[in-house]
This record gives sequence, structure tokens and C-alpha cells, in this order.
Amino acid sequence: MNSSRLAALAAAIAFALSSCKSQEIASRNIVIGTSTLDQIEPGSGRRFVIALLGEPMQKIPLEGDRELWTWGYHLRASSGGSTVLVIDNRPRTETSHAAFVEFDDGRVVRAWRD
Repeated sequence: MNSSRLAALAAAIAFALSSCKSQEIASRNIVIGTSTLDQIEPGSGRRFVIALLGEPMQKIPLEGDRELWTWGYHLRASSGGSTVLVIDNRPRTETSHAAFVEFDDGRVVRAWRD
């Protein structure tokens, strides 16, 4: 195999792998349901919350030793099948939601979502 064909093959493989990686990241969108939040009881620790929900999008310091963690997620509903193309003319709705966990001195005080 000549060097130009080898370079083209390497570029194609790199592109395919990077496409898989970005698709994996994009599809990691989790939905935080009521049953998930019900598992977060007052007194739970930060490690438990991270294990359940993953790293928060924001950690907001509050008064004293209190802290508010937030997660955002989107719910998408499409009408029709799936496609590989970027161009998409299917009607779809998307709603944004957030989940919150409040901590005091490293322990959960309450958890809720909008």
C-alpha cells in the first residue's frame, strides 16, 4: 500500500473513531426521573449523588456550608424513524429540565427537579 493510500486510510479511521466518540458523548444525555431522585435521601453524601447522577453542571455556593448542585437535561420527542444525516425535517419537540440537590456540610438536605 502506498503512503498516500495509507494516509487516507488513517484519516478515515481517525474520522470514524472521532465520530463514534462525539456520538457517545451526545447520547450520554440522561433523564433524571422521580424514581431516581427518590433514591437521594436526606443525609446522603456527595459521592452517592455523583455515582447516581454523574458530575453536576454547576456547583453553587450558598450561605454557610450549604451548596446547590444542578443538572440540566433535555427531553426530545420525534415523530418518525431515525436518520444518519445531519439535516432533519421531522417535527420534534424538545423541553429543557433541571434537577437540583442541596447540601449542608456535605450531606443532602433535599433533592428536586423542575
